[in-house]
Amino acid sequence: MAGIVSYGAYVPMWRIDRSKLSEITGIPSLGGERSVTSWDEDSISMAVEAGLDCLGEIDPKEIDGLYFATVSSPLKEKQASSIIASALDLRENVFTGDITTSTKAGVTAVKIAIDAVNSGNASKVLVIASESRLAEPKSFFEQIYGDGATALLIGKDNIVAEIEGFNSINNAIPGVWRRETDVYPKVYEPKLDNLYGFLKDVPETVSGLLKKCNIEAKDISKIALYAPDPRAYMRFGKALNIDLMTQLENPLFEKIGMTGTPHCLLLLALALEKAKPDQRIVCIGYGDGCDAFLVKTTDKILSIKGKSKINAYISSKRMLPTYGRFADFKDLWKIERSENARASVVKYWRDRKGALPLYGMRCKKCNTLQYPIKRCCIICSEKDNFEEVKLSRNGKVFSYTHDYLLGYGIIASNGLNPATRVIVDLDDGCRLFMEMSDHELDEVDVGMDINLTFRLFHQKSGFPFYYWRVRPAR
Repeated sequence: MAGIVSYGAYVPMWRIDRSKLSEITGIPSLGGERSVTSWDEDSISMAVEAGLDCLGEIDPKEIDGLYFATVSSPLKEKQASSIIASALDLRENVFTGDITTSTKAGVTAVKIAIDAVNSGNASKVLVIASESRLAEPKSFFEQIYGDGATALLIGKDNIVAEIEGFNSINNAIPGVWRRETDVYPKVYEPKLDNLYGFLKDVPETVSGLLKKCNIEAKDISKIALYAPDPRAYMRFGKALNIDLMTQLENPLFEKIGMTGTPHCLLLLALALEKAKPDQRIVCIGYGDGCDAFLVKTTDKILSIKGKSKINAYISSKRMLPTYGRFADFKDLWKIERSENARASVVKYWRDRKGALPLYGMRCKKCNTLQYPIKRCCIICSEKDNFEEVKLSRNGKVFSYTHDYLLGYGIIASNGLNPATRVIVDLDDGCRLFMEMSDHELDEVDVGMDINLTFRLFHQKSGFPFYYWRVRPAR
């Protein structure tokens, strides 16, 4: 039987207190805070971060498939999963697919991965759900939404949780929708969606799942559930007759908000971090119906705890001081950004191995590790005599400068958002010149610990260029 081999997640560094949103919108604050993508992050960049966290020391070349689930892909006609697969250094013949248009797409992707593994068509399949949904300004959704990503590796060997069953219900209720021409999601009547959608579909799906697996609600250790709003959790508990205090995994609304597609998988990963062997967890995705699956932890669950950075990503944060800064990060002003005239789409494709999975070269004559890959060694000038090496993702700042003349991101041209450019020494000995994100100017210093982070670098003629920046270590 297929099961979960590994799990990982990513939550952006930035948060905004809901009281800051309430001050501008006039809508009463729901309390707490929500996660916010930085100006150079989107669902693709977060998916790469979650995938790296999930794989850890697992060889990416072992992966046979990658499914990417989201309703907020920055691309309408281009497969986002192919970019993610390249950045994660998966094989070129790996099967990839995007699963979209419903917030239950993450659980749907897990079902497809389960079937692929159980049928023998794949040995290991990586499922990544990621979301950076854009809420209409001054709407309730601005407080409810949160940004983040989750990844699960599905396989048959060394599983930490066996997948015991799956159940699904389809419901074409109006609910939340967004057409090709819409910028923001729309909703007809939230009460209708809750009463005849969520409160009907979720209990019915879970009851059917428990019946299939011949267990009762009291046998469930934790329930990892995505709900359209925080109040729906209370109503769900009464409908299914479960103990919300002990059986429901904390939905994290007060810390990060509702992340949509990855949310139930994120809660599942948190439940697995705390689980003991032989405990059952139900994971439930909702949207135009409901998908749910049941897992039972194995003895190997104890060996994987603490390997994911999921708790560090949730606890480490920086607060956005104003709604204006939040609007900058979400590009609500729709500022036309200048294009990089030097950028070449063809060159980016040609050098994608260096740009996306970040390979450097080690000279076979002088043993110097260097980046980018060139025909000649920068130290001894040896020609065409090197091996390609994937670079480390951690290091320290060697030197830095703050560039007030040519910044990046929002409102960069007037010097309000200077670029910090750093020379870093990676743990493997390679020295790189890079830009820094997710920081304050006064905290940058020589010797500072950093992580490499996959980001949206810039765009040319509407084509997104992804590359690596550095951030303070999390």
